[in-house]
Amino acid sequence: MSPVLPNSGSWGIMGGVFDPIHCGHLLLAESALNACGFTGVLFVPSFNPPHRERKPEVCFEDRFRMVQLAIEGNERFSASDFEKDLKSPGYTLAVVDFLKLKSPEVKWHLILGADNIAQFDHWHHPEELVKRIKIVVGNRPGYDREFHNSRWASQVELFEMPLIDLSSTRIRKLLKEGLSARYFVPDEVRRFIENKRLYQ
Repeated sequence: MSPVLPNSGSWGIMGGVFDPIHCGHLLLAESALNACGFTGVLFVPSFNPPHRERKPEVCFEDRFRMVQLAIEGNERFSASDFEKDLKSPGYTLAVVDFLKLKSPEVKWHLILGADNIAQFDHWHHPEELVKRIKIVVGNRPGYDREFHNSRWASQVELFEMPLIDLSSTRIRKLLKEGLSARYFVPDEVRRFIENKRLYQ
């Protein structure tokens, strides 16, 4: 069962497919936590990601479990699987509206990587998203030009984080080739992947 949603404070939202969650995601969340002074960060795995050409390789339940394992022991990180109960497709706008409705006293912020802003024009009603929630963006190697050239750059807040070029796509490729993903994902996540023989 998902933990109860926060009812006060300033919280960041980390949405994503998390197929699988990796140390880059955790660094982004922790950097946002420190830079923005959040009370905590809520991880929200996508149930039905609407913008992806391919479906996630791993079922929602396993992806959510990996998120839980990855953040275990960090009292300022939390996770919720509420997106599986949303009637609309898993648009970020629907997630934001749900959280603002259920926890209206919380000051919500959306945490993104610079690569997300580079694709922001293709999101569902991006102009509404920037009106309804403050967006904070962590830098990411190779996306400086795309970020600064984006028409959304002036409407979001940029924060610094360690430069790490890591992606779930790269991790899946390593695992499919029978190579190790040690240090790319938390050990608990790696053991879960190995025990369930995921991404083979």
